[in-house]
Amino acid sequence: MKVGDYSVWLFEEGVKPSKTVGLGCIANVAGIAYGKQARWNTNGSVTLIGGVGSSDIVQCFSKTIPVPDGVEFV
Repeated sequence: MKVGDYSVWLFEEGVKPSKTVGLGCIANVAGIAYGKQARWNTNGSVTLIGGVGSSDIVQCFSKTIPVPDGVEFV
């Protein structure tokens, strides 16, 4: 089974961006030669773009991201 764009984290408390922020490549899929990109949404969730399959093992890595112009954290 494959799931489309998939929310993997939801920060219910703390700062959230005022606009959706593209995070770029944030993880590798084990055994497959591609990475997963994500976006940080205004509700605090982080969504993997393109989804995941039922057998995918997603290995996230730390990432430092620049804050785009016009984005505030509240």
